[in-house]
Amino acid sequence: MPRSSRISVGIGVVLAVLGFGLTVHQSTSTSVHASTASPHAARYPIKHVIIIDKENHSFDNIFGRFPGADGTTTAQVGNSVHPLGHTPDHTLLDVAHAGDAAAFAVDGGKMDRYNELPGAIQDGKDIADSQYDESDVPAYWSYARAFTLDDHFFSTIMGPSFPNHLVTIAASSANTVDNPRGQTKHAWGCDGGKYSLVDSLDPNTGRRYLTKPCFDIPTMADTMQKAHVSWKYYAPGAFHSGYIWSAFDAIRHIRYSSLWKSNVPSDTAFIKDVKTGKLPSVSWLVTNEQLSEHPPYSMCEGENWTVDQINAVMKSKYWNDTLIVMTWDDFGGFYDHVAPPKLDYLSLGPRVPTIIISPYARKGYIDHTTYDFDSILKFIEDDFRLPYLTSRDHHADSLTPSLNLKQHPLKPLILKARTCSSNDKSIRTGVSGIYLKLITRKYDREMLVRLKGSNIATILIGPSVAIRTSASDRASLGDFRIGDRIVATGRPDPQRALVYGAGTIHDLDLKPITRATGLVGDVGQFGNTVSARFGKQTLILDIDKRTRITLPHNKKGSFADLETGARVQVTGIENTRVLEVTTTREIIVTPATRTEATPVP
Repeated sequence: MPRSSRISVGIGVVLAVLGFGLTVHQSTSTSVHASTASPHAARYPIKHVIIIDKENHSFDNIFGRFPGADGTTTAQVGNSVHPLGHTPDHTLLDVAHAGDAAAFAVDGGKMDRYNELPGAIQDGKDIADSQYDESDVPAYWSYARAFTLDDHFFSTIMGPSFPNHLVTIAASSANTVDNPRGQTKHAWGCDGGKYSLVDSLDPNTGRRYLTKPCFDIPTMADTMQKAHVSWKYYAPGAFHSGYIWSAFDAIRHIRYSSLWKSNVPSDTAFIKDVKTGKLPSVSWLVTNEQLSEHPPYSMCEGENWTVDQINAVMKSKYWNDTLIVMTWDDFGGFYDHVAPPKLDYLSLGPRVPTIIISPYARKGYIDHTTYDFDSILKFIEDDFRLPYLTSRDHHADSLTPSLNLKQHPLKPLILKARTCSSNDKSIRTGVSGIYLKLITRKYDREMLVRLKGSNIATILIGPSVAIRTSASDRASLGDFRIGDRIVATGRPDPQRALVYGAGTIHDLDLKPITRATGLVGDVGQFGNTVSARFGKQTLILDIDKRTRITLPHNKKGSFADLETGARVQVTGIENTRVLEVTTTREIIVTPATRTEATPVP
């Protein structure tokens, strides 16, 4: 029974037939799995399937204005209806879409809380409730007009990238519902390190638990290997930008086998394989953050990358027997007005744009069939006569309604790349705000910063992050005080909205001081602070074992030599906001005379 039919019979029946990780073996074969057919022979005139998986946009965000599609130009915002705004080519921030963000925005089918997501309001504008015009994404609209647009294609999991990417290779998310956290490297799967964990949820009971994001579940790679159906997963290499979307890194028996080296090449190898005749029967293709369209990165740059990949296929010998499924992995925090069908505690998630590009796609057709990522696997399994992995792909609706396998093949549509503005290529990749808190864990440090407009950003601080004063002199995190003005450069981290991997952090309230002259006032009783007057200001000097205290004639001094009234020259880092020398590198002491005026720095 197809999924679209099962939805109408009630949730109870659905729950009875669904289950993640349950391999289904048919006792009787259909024509799809007929024993007389070669296990690797394509049933349809489609001999190559390519899944291009982009990042984080909802259907209404890209195709809400597309003629004839189930789209909208308005958003339900609480109890009122507002026009959808215009999405800029690149946003200032990411919009929350991890964890329970999707369920929060969907609000039990009301679809009315997108504007409340963290990061939704950017520079005073509601970015979550916004959409692109055709002129912003002309290539995607051209593909949709020339081939087939699926306007009821849902993300499988009510969650972000990690679980949905897993579904595209395994018809299961291994019950995960979020992106992993606690990883020590730029990786989500088995390479995430010993502290990496991911939130999971029992699809039948809703029980939550944590697990390691490294699994041994059956995948399409396993069934295709047995059937001698060739495959490759094209993705950025280990620990490079975009590596987190290399889904087979989360499959232990693939990650630590020879298949990892032979079948998981760089995304940059895809066009080369097409041109040299090495394209496998089934391909997955993901790319780096900057070209993936993951906010806040440029849609123009990402669309141009996609056009290059599709042009390569259309110009090759493969076009005549290829199906390209162009989709996005999750809604990215952007508004969509269609409530996702509820199959269990995990599924389905909000709609994502999906275009079926093939000589056998229905020209200019809008397919209203309910699909999700399992539908892609269902088509591949039926085409190449493979066993189903789980009850999900078994009962999913195949993509065949989007195709006319008997039609005269459509011609390729070769598109030209657009000229993107320089602002689209060099986007702002940093945050500025007020320092709130430093969190130190075994595996990392995180700084919380309140941005203008009240959003709170998390800055990930690795061992190579440079800490600087306002004048770019070297400082340390120990110089920071709550309330300081922070400017951090780095890149948005795709794990969660408002998370940034820092490159350099400047504290605008810090400045270097060199041999500033003052008089010692009060001396702290515990030997770690003194106050000193510099002109009209009194500063607190923080002193530790690294502070060098020097007496006249270059003699080594100690804290005991810092008597009230002593004349001192101080070198270090001053926090001008709180009037504190947070790092006191050197104090040179000379006795003060009664006739001396109060010195100034």
